Amino acid sequence: MKKIGIIGLLLTLSLSTMAQVRYNSGGGSSKPKEKGFDPQKIVIGGGLDGRFWGGITYIYLAPMVGYKITPNFLAGVNLGYQYVRVKYGREVFNTTTNRYETYPTNDHLFSPGLWLRYHISSFFVHTQFEYHVGNAYWTDFAQNAGGSGVEKVKLNYTLPSLLVGAGYRLPLSERVSAYIGIYYDVLQDNTKKTVSASNGAQYSVASPYAGGIRPTIGFGIGF
Repeated sequence: MKKIGIIGLLLTLSLSTMAQVRYNSGGGSSKPKEKGFDPQKIVIGGGLDGRFWGGITYIYLAPMVGYKITPNFLAGVNLGYQYVRVKYGREVFNTTTNRYETYPTNDHLFSPGLWLRYHISSFFVHTQFEYHVGNAYWTDFAQNAGGSGVEKVKLNYTLPSLLVGAGYRLPLSERVSAYIGIYYDVLQDNTKKTVSASNGAQYSVASPYAGGIRPTIGFGIGF
């Protein structure tokens, strides 16, 4: 009798468990979770910065979008943009007016890229490849058109960077978090090069992260 009672109890527990799997609390059948694309796994984040002081304008935008391949492994794309304007950037001798004049400089940097991130508890490791497209504009003494007066100069260049680093993630709510990280461009010593501007002069260009470690602060949804 004891054996029959034990078998009956096990059958009851088994049926109860099956019922919990196949039916939700409302009594309706719940379908197995489908595999494939899940919008809930999309992550959105990035950082921004803006500074205005002493005739200098600095704007930085870095949106990023990704997908949770696993609960801890994420991958996505990013698009960085930096703009720097120095109002009194260059003092140029104008050979027409025979005097020194001050002109602004303008620099644009577009940085599309791909990134990977892996979470380890509240910490993460991160790698990010970027391909920079730079455009710089300024005024210089005229070297073309007879070398008289001043002329507008344009410099275009491209170069890659590969950031690697780590950081800390601070949840602010169920879906929103802030993060801080430090990254280093491992390609910076190999991407320096000399390019020609529109006036024929030669200039050296390098990674925007050259010379040290890049700190970053951002916010994300779904991270």
